[in-house]
Amino acid sequence: MRDEFTALLLGQVGQHEGRDPDGTWNNRQRYSTETPGLEWSDGQPWCATFEAWAAHRTGMDALWPMTASCLTAVAWWRNHNRWTDYPVLGGPFYLGPDGGSHTGVVVAYDADTIQTVEGNALPLHAGVLTPTGYRRMGDLRVGDPVVDPEGRPSQVTGVHPKGVRPVHRITLQDGSAAEACEEHLWQIGIDGRARPRVVTTLELAALVSRPGSRVRVPLLEPVEYQQTGEPLPIDPYLLGLLLGADDQDGTQDGSQVVEELRALGLADVTAPHRFLPARYRRAGVKDRLALLQGLMDTGGTIDARGRIEFTSAAERLARDVQELVRSLGGRAAVNDAHDAHGTSPRQPDRAPAEAAYRVQNVDMPHFNPFRTSDKAERFVPRNAAWARRVVSVEYVRDEEVQCIAVSAPSRLFVTDDFIPTHNTNDSGSPEGDGVYLKSRPRRGPGSPYGYGVPAFPEGTVSADPALGGIPAARTSAQATTPPAGAPRWPGRYLKVQSPMLHGDDVLMWQRRMAARGWSISADGWYGPASAQVCRSFQQRHGLGVDGIVGPVTWNAAWS
Repeated sequence: MRDEFTALLLGQVGQHEGRDPDGTWNNRQRYSTETPGLEWSDGQPWCATFEAWAAHRTGMDALWPMTASCLTAVAWWRNHNRWTDYPVLGGPFYLGPDGGSHTGVVVAYDADTIQTVEGNALPLHAGVLTPTGYRRMGDLRVGDPVVDPEGRPSQVTGVHPKGVRPVHRITLQDGSAAEACEEHLWQIGIDGRARPRVVTTLELAALVSRPGSRVRVPLLEPVEYQQTGEPLPIDPYLLGLLLGADDQDGTQDGSQVVEELRALGLADVTAPHRFLPARYRRAGVKDRLALLQGLMDTGGTIDARGRIEFTSAAERLARDVQELVRSLGGRAAVNDAHDAHGTSPRQPDRAPAEAAYRVQNVDMPHFNPFRTSDKAERFVPRNAAWARRVVSVEYVRDEEVQCIAVSAPSRLFVTDDFIPTHNTNDSGSPEGDGVYLKSRPRRGPGSPYGYGVPAFPEGTVSADPALGGIPAARTSAQATTPPAGAPRWPGRYLKVQSPMLHGDDVLMWQRRMAARGWSISADGWYGPASAQVCRSFQQRHGLGVDGIVGPVTWNAAWS
């Protein structure tokens, strides 16, 4: 029966949800209407319904939770004493807090991964870059134009509502960040490997968590915004010179420039309140470069080693310059300098200095950001690929999400902070949500909350290769619920990252380990010392050794 059940699931790979007349994907599929009692779930997220449909078709109604709810399914497995920490061939896995976010069925596994049959997504508030600027993911429709990171025309070919899913924040080394659900796809490159890969957010989290891992997202070509044909009122280079200078006294003479500045809302603006008008931030590539060069020629510096910096008293202007650099295919980070003091020998009392915002780590692989010869000659173009390195993937909340398919040959579009991201599914097809084969990490960030153990008549084997193989009959009662007196797992994975994790959950775990005799400093910061204690504890108790405090390691600390 297990083989029949698994074969039925695999036979559905490639099936997709339906479309409304306007072309929008609608989550409608055959599985709800063909499963007694779940007809109402048509048009809703249907990962659990899909499994119930397969169980019904193979005569396993009594052996599987006939529900559209992942939380209800988890409770069903627990109540039947058929819940385990280990993968089960032909058995379900569950993701997210309490396992309530998503489910699929395991068809193969090894010591590190599980191969599954399962439906991907960005939050509705996530930005998607279009030829006229950013738009909310939730506002996009089929046919809308979007920006292709390689500079080609592209448009939305599918819109896929996904319901409420766990959302993670993906942060790059230059400080840029975007949010996506755990099944959203990313095209990445890994140092030492020639070909790029397409992975889910969860797989990305597992790769980034490996010591010494260097994972990157693609570089961005200069963004080509849609132009109206109307000339800019002030030459962009001149505007950059004026806004980058310490003051604008040279323009206060009643000239035409003053009138144009007034029309742009910049004539009487003091230095801490300067900004770049949207019209200039969305100008053509040539004009945006000229604007940046004007800003850098007055407010920017470049040292003998080629390190570039732009400083302003206005946070908004600094953020606008950062956006300008990124839209031209470069990278930049913004740091503020508050509570600073003067260091001049003529200031013996170290008088407080004005707050400043510094655009640093500027790198421009496509253009020289300076025009003045003394600065331009020191500029050395460098490959900005390292700045596209992913440094962390962290769960932030559960939220309603949506994803899109695009027509670009690369299947890429651009999300928040000018980060290229992938099309809606790993098959490269513009089809909507459907049935897919996936690969997921067994342990670490994004790994399953737990597994159900179906009572197949021919028996089920849940084998952990790292432990030599354990029959399901011996693991089905090993629930991952906290032992009596144990605090509930806080819901985030405690691991070494930058910036370092800090909080009451770290402190609680550290105090528990100290109480059990481990030599650990209970300071609330999860650093390398805590990770080493975690690895030693995991090894002693036969757990997966990764130095990450997930639900299993957390519960074991109190068992």
